Amino acid sequence: MAYQKQKTPIPRILDIVRRLYAGERLSAGIVSVEYGVSSRTIHRDMLKITQTIPLQNSKGLWGLDRSALFKETDDLNHILLSSFARNLEIEVECLERSNLSSEKISFAVEYKNLPKKLGEALAASLMSDEKCGFVYLKAEGSSERVVDPIKIYTENGRWYLIARDYKDDGIKYFNLEKIRHFRRVKEKQTLTPEMIAQANSLKSIWSSSGKESFRVVLYVRPEIAGYIKDIKLHKSQTIEDEHYDGGLEVHCEITHKLEILPQIKYWLPRVHIIEPKWLRDELMEDLEIYRDEDEKIRYE
Repeated sequence: MAYQKQKTPIPRILDIVRRLYAGERLSAGIVSVEYGVSSRTIHRDMLKITQTIPLQNSKGLWGLDRSALFKETDDLNHILLSSFARNLEIEVECLERSNLSSEKISFAVEYKNLPKKLGEALAASLMSDEKCGFVYLKAEGSSERVVDPIKIYTENGRWYLIARDYKDDGIKYFNLEKIRHFRRVKEKQTLTPEMIAQANSLKSIWSSSGKESFRVVLYVRPEIAGYIKDIKLHKSQTIEDEHYDGGLEVHCEITHKLEILPQIKYWLPRVHIIEPKWLRDELMEDLEIYRDEDEKIRYE
């Protein structure tokens, strides 16, 4: 299989990790030809990956060291790495595009902002399939919650618990920074396959399993087309057409405008909203407000 030559190492490294998690054993010599780089570059990539994910090299073939990856005594690491393996596309979207440093590419195991003690307690509940309870802080006040934890998720440097909330049986995100007085409840979870499927279908903290999705049609200009093929604007992104000028027609299915608007604004003026009209109008209104406010600031 041929792979498009990568302009930056980030998409290449993430694609290599995707293949390793799929069970492939990779030769640096063969892989270097596929990605259009030297075998020495692939060897350096593998060394970077081993800083976070344990690999083994047997007779020139790189693969996951599963015996080191999943230690029974390290439940938190097990859960975070498993979550990465299941939801790689989510984690790729969550990387900060303005700071794609090697430190930031931690393959969804970025411990810097993770409340470690709480994470370990959640891991224990997840591994034992137990309910848990906590006080959750919100702007309008705090509330007691009892939930069935499903998985831990990270987006834009923040950590969340995705869980079934017994308050209304909904599948929700809970920001770990807003959780207080966490406790394990010695009762087994009562999750259904449908609830787990709902949790796995959530594409960002703005998406909702209870809302009908709608389609967003975008035109991506040629100068960033190659990059958008590698780093998706949204997990649901599909490329419907490649224009004669090298641009792309991209379709996304979302349930909330904030799943896609920040990414569109980041890439302006190189991404254009074709449909729906109301979303394009809202974007133009935001830009008008920004222009007016910017002029006020400049001339005050």
